[in-house]
Order: sequence, then structure tokens, then C-alpha cells
Amino acid sequence: MEEKNKQIIYEIKHLEKSFGKVEVLKDINMKIYNGEVVTIIGPSGSGKSTFLRCLNLLEQPTGGELWFEGHLIDEKTDVKMLRRDVGMVFQNFNLFPMFTALENVMYAPIHINKLSKKQAKEEAMELLSRVGMDERASHYPGELSGGQQQRVAIARALAMKPKMLLFDELSSALDPELVGDVLSVMKEVALEGMTMAVVTHEMQFARSVSNHVVFMDKGYIVEEGSPEEIFTRPKEERTRTFLKRLLHDDI
Repeated sequence: MEEKNKQIIYEIKHLEKSFGKVEVLKDINMKIYNGEVVTIIGPSGSGKSTFLRCLNLLEQPTGGELWFEGHLIDEKTDVKMLRRDVGMVFQNFNLFPMFTALENVMYAPIHINKLSKKQAKEEAMELLSRVGMDERASHYPGELSGGQQQRVAIARALAMKPKMLLFDELSSALDPELVGDVLSVMKEVALEGMTMAVVTHEMQFARSVSNHVVFMDKGYIVEEGSPEEIFTRPKEERTRTFLKRLLHDDI
């Protein structure tokens, strides 16, 4: 992405988050650019998911500032609107169990975006088709595998036409042979210009799809850069150790 064409969609300044006396995020600073795929990697417990959840206020930051599209997020911010613009796909799917896959994808566009039932159904079927779930549109979540539910959850998030999407450890619940299918859907969405922040253990995805990789450990950003910089010539010893363990490579 050319520097001069970059437009910041989300800026994080000195973000801090504590649970009681435990500091989970410490002085996080980051700029996310429009149309960029940012992957956040690091060991378990490093604060990655908490960071993601702060971006749409599922967690309330303890300190610092969040700026979305040039507006400071504060007590006057309409949280519903923020979550419509900054959508999230959860690790545990969070589908409505009493709705079919199709109804799950249709629900928010009808109730929040005020789409007609006919249009919502057309768009939902198209999205289910994109994630390879159109043949199971009439199935309930309880009749679907974890991987299938995850793909419905992605379709549901896309149905709201968000400006940015957050993915939290998406592949952790996917059947290994389906990870590629879903990651290719994510790649396609990214190529269409969707801004994405992705917490992942899928190093191949981080390497091949993202524009920017952030390595977090113990609540700090240790290092960030392009996939090439992080994966082939990381500057920090902590980054090298983490990647070596995961990739079994000589870095």
C-alpha cells in the first residue's frame, strides 16, 4: 500500500487495560489503515484478544484513546453504531441456536439495517454461498459442526456491511481441512477492500494475506512490521524465539 494513499481508519493511542490489579494491555499504540489486513500474533495470554475486544468496546479500556474514522470514542459514542461499523467474528461463533443458518445471517440486516426480508434473504444466501454453506442454509447451529458454524458467523458479520472486521482466533474451532476454505474467503474479502484486524495462530495466513504483522507479548507490542520483516528478519529476540518455536525455522 502506497504511503501517500494510506488513510487511517482506526488509531490507538496509549491504550491500557487492567482487570483489577492485573495489567493486560500496556501503552498500546497502533494505526490501522483503510483496506489493510493487520494480523496480531503472540503467545497465549499476551493480551491479543483483549486488545481486539477494546476496539469495539466489548472491553472498556482503562486508559488511552481510541479514534475511529477521525472521531474520538468516548461516553458519547453510540456503541451500537460502532459495533455495526466494526464487526466481530467470535471464537465461539455466538450464533442464535433457535434460528437457522439463513435466519442468523438475515437477522441483523432486517432489525438494525432495516432491509426488506426479500433483500436480506437474497444477500444472506449469497454470503452463505461464498462461505460454502448455502446447502446448509436451513440447518440450525446444533446440526452444524464447529467449522460450519464459524463460516455462518463470518457470513453474518459480513451481512452488516461493516467498515472493518475483527477476527478473534478464528481457525481455533475449524476443522483443519476447512481452514483453507475460510481463510480464502477472508482473503477474498480483504481483496475487496475490507479492513481487517485478525488475532491468529495461523502463521501462513499472517505471512501471505496481511499487510502488517504485530507481535504482542505480556501486554506490550514487542515488534511490528511487514510480513517479510517479521517472518524473515525480526529484530527482537522474543519475536525470533516465538516464531522459531512455531515455524521450526532458522530465523
